[in-house]
Amino acid sequence: MAQPRPSLTLIVDVDERIDSDELRLEIGRSYTYVGSALVRTHAAAVDDAPVENTLCMLVKLGTRQYLNADEEGSDELWNDVMRTWFANQFRKIGNQTLIYNKRQREIEDGQELMFTWLEVDLQNGQLPVRLRMNDVSSIEESAAEMLSVVREAYNSGKLGDKASIARISMPTAESWKQQVADGAVAAAKRAEEERAAAEAAAAAAEAERAAAEAAAEEAFLESPELVAANEEGEAVVEGGGVEAPELVFELDEPTFAVDYSTWTVEYTDGTSKTFAA
Repeated sequence: MAQPRPSLTLIVDVDERIDSDELRLEIGRSYTYVGSALVRTHAAAVDDAPVENTLCMLVKLGTRQYLNADEEGSDELWNDVMRTWFANQFRKIGNQTLIYNKRQREIEDGQELMFTWLEVDLQNGQLPVRLRMNDVSSIEESAAEMLSVVREAYNSGKLGDKASIARISMPTAESWKQQVADGAVAAAKRAEEERAAAEAAAAAAEAERAAAEAAAEEAFLESPELVAANEEGEAVVEGGGVEAPELVFELDEPTFAVDYSTWTVEYTDGTSKTFAA
């Protein structure tokens, strides 16, 4: 029996301050590979607020239930279809955001588009889940597994009454702030270690080159060919050359892997609570 196939509409929610016809054209051209892409805009909370953009996944699967575990066939549909499907979509989206920004850096007047959140509207918006995108505006395929963790907590009652849950965001603001700070420290340490290693490698290579040149020169000066050439007044010409290394296509790497183990759960009454996965 054929498995049902979800459909995806990708809502690209951008700050109205950066909206333009050119931006919409680029979004349409770049994200068609992922799914049907629609652009909407929002106003900033205050005029000088940082630009914040969100990718929102609207997932359609007809009337089939995959979120509520008490619905017949829901667990099978989630485990057999949705888990793999979400992982594939996260991979596509994560790659495409990086490719988009790489292209923008390479074209004249290109405008990078950085995203803060990837929001997944589970079961036609019944449970919105927001995941922070990393510091290069991407997301790992493995992050999709957090949706299974959320679904389990949601169905177990750990998060409270289902109808009272308005949205889940991960990680918490406090955790994200700490992760960014720790990531910056770790990145600086890695950069220093890489610099020291590069300097040591360069020094070793230079010493090896100098030793090889000295040995080659000594052998060359003593060669019968050179002696004969000098006696006959012939010139000795050096040859050779090294081809430039082939450039490798690379995408941006995040400074750190995002830890999604803490969540902020918002409720319909305006309150919120912090949970650990």
